[in-house]
Amino acid sequence: MIELKSIDKVYKKGGFFSRQEFRVLKDVSIKINDGEHIGIVGSSGAGKTTLAKVLSFLEPYSNGSIYVDSVRVNKKNIIKYRSRVGMVFQDPLTSLDPRMKIISTLKEALKEKDIDAIYKYCDIVNIKQSLLARYPKELSGGEQQRVAIARALISNPQYIIFDEATSALDVSTQSKILNLICDINKDKAYSYIFITHDLKLASFISDRIYVIYGGYIVEETKNIHKEQLHPYTKMLVNNEEIVQLDDNKNKNGCVFYNFCKQRKKICKTAMPYIKRISYAESVRCFLYD
Repeated sequence: MIELKSIDKVYKKGGFFSRQEFRVLKDVSIKINDGEHIGIVGSSGAGKTTLAKVLSFLEPYSNGSIYVDSVRVNKKNIIKYRSRVGMVFQDPLTSLDPRMKIISTLKEALKEKDIDAIYKYCDIVNIKQSLLARYPKELSGGEQQRVAIARALISNPQYIIFDEATSALDVSTQSKILNLICDINKDKAYSYIFITHDLKLASFISDRIYVIYGGYIVEETKNIHKEQLHPYTKMLVNNEEIVQLDDNKNKNGCVFYNFCKQRKKICKTAMPYIKRISYAESVRCFLYD
C-alpha cells in the first residue's frame, strides 16, 4: 500500500529579489492498496503530472508525508522505494533512448542482463524478438509503448504509474494497449495508477477514481459516470466549459468558487475539508456539510 497524507508541492521561480512560490499540489491525501487500479483525472493544469512525479519519487514533496506499506519514505530510504515504482509515460518515443537498441534498453532496466528474463517479458507484452535489435524510431507507436511497459515490468515494481500512457496512440492501438495492461494484471500482482484526462479510460480500468482540480483532490468515487458529488466533477463528466461567473478573485475560499453554479456564501471565505461519504467516496465541498 502507498499512502499520501496532506502532500503539498511548491515550486519556486524568479531571481533572488523576485522569488515567487507556486503551490501546485495542495493538501493531497490518497491511498492505493496492493493490486488496486486507481484513476487520477482532471483537466489540463490541475496538477496530475506533478502528482505522478511525487508518487514515483522523481520529485520531492514540500510538505506532508508518504508511506509505503506503513513505512514513512524519507531521504535515507527513498532510493529503495523508488525502485518499487515503474513509469510508463505519454510519449513512448521520447521516453526511450534513441541511441540504444531495444535489447540494450531492456538490459539496462533488468540490471542482471539475463537475456531469458528479457524474452519472458517480451512474450508478456507481445514484443517480437526480432524487434530487439532495432532502435526506437524503427518501431510503431504501439510497439514503442509495449517496450515502455516491458521496461517498467522488468524492474519488478510494486506500483506502475501510467501518465497519459495511451493518449499519443491512435484509437485502435489504444484499445490493444489497454487490453494488454489489463491482461498483465489479471492476478493483481501490481498496483496501477492511471493519470489521465480521459474519463472513459479511467472508468474502464479503475477500481476507484480521484478527481483533482487546482492542485486539490476534490472527489473520490468508484463510478464517476453514475454519480458525481463535486460540482467540478459534474461539469467534467458533462463536458461543460468552465466559465468564470464573475471577476471576483477568491484567494481564501474554495478553489472552484468563481466557476461553481452551486456555491454558498461560506465558499468565498473558506476552503472545505475532505468529507468521507462512504468507504470509496469522499468530496471536498460545503454542499455535504
